[in-house]
Amino acid sequence: MGRVGSGELKSTNGTVVWDGIGILRLRYDGTQAGLDALTSSLRTRLGERILPVEALNAVEVSEAGLKLILRDGADPLQSVTGGQVVMDLYDFPEVDPALAEQIARDIRSTLVRRDVPATTSARWLLAPPVAPDRLTGRDATLSVANGRLTFDYKRSAGRRKKALGAQWSVPLVDIIDVEWSPTPGRFGARGFLRIATAGTPDERPKPKHDPAAMLIEAGADVDALFFAARLLTRIRP
Repeated sequence: MGRVGSGELKSTNGTVVWDGIGILRLRYDGTQAGLDALTSSLRTRLGERILPVEALNAVEVSEAGLKLILRDGADPLQSVTGGQVVMDLYDFPEVDPALAEQIARDIRSTLVRRDVPATTSARWLLAPPVAPDRLTGRDATLSVANGRLTFDYKRSAGRRKKALGAQWSVPLVDIIDVEWSPTPGRFGARGFLRIATAGTPDERPKPKHDPAAMLIEAGADVDALFFAARLLTRIRP
């Protein structure tokens, strides 16, 4: 079968558009019936993402559908989730198998022609979602300004957080990692966003007691995810 050149592959997760040159456009659909609130909100707000072929490690086609496998370090959104997002952003099930195989074959040829390595990417190859410089949580408000991340603790913050005063800030250059965890379905459980520095201990307190963590407001998991991904690109350009 000849080279497909370009193609548009529809899936229950959204649409994959391959331009036949080196760019994939991923258009997400959050209106599908039966989605949980987090997945629906995430897909709707992501809208479209631009993925250069250099961000790919491989592409797989199976009976389940088409799956894009990214290089480590290519996507800040994927990196900050730690695999905890309920929807795999690069898994597109229930597709036309013949078209999926044609597109996958063409992408693989492009990876070879461009000599794309399978190693960790030295820089981000996908842009993070748009996010503000300020995020309000249950027990703190985070803000980024003048090269620093500041935690403004609320009255509801735990004693370990309040022990640092009403406000604690850290230079962005001192942050080595950003972690996001969504609110689980269990009653009373909370999602969180937290950072790590060179001085962060291996055994960390629970996010409620960790001064370098913020508990996520109810219904604000996607806001916190986008803020975390944007923060990650600030500390690792």
